[in-house]
Amino acid sequence: MRRVYTCLITLITLQGCSEARQSITEPDVVETGNTTEAAAIVPIEQIFDVLPGWAEEAFLSQGLNQKYSLGAWVQPNVLTGDFDGDGQEDAAFLVVNAATDEKGLIILHQDEHNSCSVFGAGTLFEDMRNMDWIEIFEKVDSGQAVAPTLIDEETGDILGEDLQNAVLLKSDGIFIHVAEACGGGIIYKKDTGYGWINIE
Repeated sequence: MRRVYTCLITLITLQGCSEARQSITEPDVVETGNTTEAAAIVPIEQIFDVLPGWAEEAFLSQGLNQKYSLGAWVQPNVLTGDFDGDGQEDAAFLVVNAATDEKGLIILHQDEHNSCSVFGAGTLFEDMRNMDWIEIFEKVDSGQAVAPTLIDEETGDILGEDLQNAVLLKSDGIFIHVAEACGGGIIYKKDTGYGWINIE
């Protein structure tokens, strides 16, 4: 009789373990409208394919791939436009510093030397070294007048647009921001170097 009880307990235990294994191996699913899809992890090699050919070649030839990896925490993570106003298409893309894990972006210019400008990702820009807060990454077309946000220095309250200090974009800019919250701005080309327009 004791053997029967032992066998029954063993059988129940094995069945429970089998069900647990089945539940562990099931992939996570993401609800998309009326369908469900298995959550996919995109290999970095596939994400890298979205860079223009010349930009990928410059990224590799300059050894930037040894210091940075292409960031994929926001999609799209690559923008193209004339960011320095020379009439050539440039590429801006999110990156992660391989040594420090700090996040930011790089602009590769399609000029004679394929020069690059780094913002964040361990490089200080407007008191920002780590831009891990970026949730919106968009191009702003040239020709627009953009006004920074006017903030009360004493209370910190937002007063509206500072129209007296509006900037006319002579080239395409890059809008980075926190989604559905205050914090962000536009990176744009000045006469020398790049500037920052704070937009809350």
